[in-house]
Amino acid sequence: MSNSNLDYEADRFCPAYGKVIDADLCYDSLICLNHTFKISSTKELTQIKDIEAARKRCEACPYSKLE
Repeated sequence: MSNSNLDYEADRFCPAYGKVIDADLCYDSLICLNHTFKISSTKELTQIKDIEAARKRCEACPYSKLE
């Protein structure tokens, strides 16, 4: 899916969480997983056992490509 076809306001499947999440949690998680903020800044990320694997899955997701 090209970035131009993505609805950045809609709920979406998150490969890092393995479930559908809302756009706000997606953005909050993205900025934590890309080292902009601490992981502890988003309480839902504490549920993920392997943060490094989640970082890789997040980086590969088309929603993580902010322009």
